[in-house]
Amino acid sequence: MDQQAHLQPGEIRNAIGPLRLIFWGGIICVLDFKFNGFDIINDVVGAAMITWGVFKLSEFQLDNRYRRAMLFVKIISVLCIVQAIHSHFNYTVPGIILFLLYLLGIAKILTTVIFCVAMRWLCTAAGLRRSEESWRISTILFAVIYLIPLGLLHLVWIVCLITGKRFHYDLGPAMLLILIVIIVPLIHLFISTSRMKTEAESVVIHEVSPDI
Repeated sequence: MDQQAHLQPGEIRNAIGPLRLIFWGGIICVLDFKFNGFDIINDVVGAAMITWGVFKLSEFQLDNRYRRAMLFVKIISVLCIVQAIHSHFNYTVPGIILFLLYLLGIAKILTTVIFCVAMRWLCTAAGLRRSEESWRISTILFAVIYLIPLGLLHLVWIVCLITGKRFHYDLGPAMLLILIVIIVPLIHLFISTSRMKTEAESVVIHEVSPDI
């Protein structure tokens, strides 16, 4: 069993830049910026930003569970870049490729939850209790809003692909509301990131000037 890892609060500040990069990369991937059919901000850019941030965060020397979690996140983030590139090719996608894409979709959703858990471990290692609680809430939001409904939707697509049945849905005006709800976990990720930065800096100041 791994011993509990510890970080200096000052070290955790090195996570803020990569986390900001992941946040804005996520915004680019979630929102489809198009004008007259032209993709203004390419999803490949967003996926690359997320991947770069993930690789930087994986450099923290914590315990084996953190390394394993971040290894999984790194693998999926690289595959997301491949998927983003693939989406720009216009051709009839074979069934096996569709099946793999649906599986990747489920893995991506699961990865967001695993990532939030890993960030909570990072805060625990640095003794940032408020930030730890904030990432716990982020984990719940991603699990409830992303993992459960979108995971089930991907499973339905897989079943339809295997059985050869069609699955149609038209959300209409409700799509705008759903889009707003989907952004909520990303906003809370930004909040959790800001809390990490603020709490880490306050602890560092207290350690330097304990009488303040």
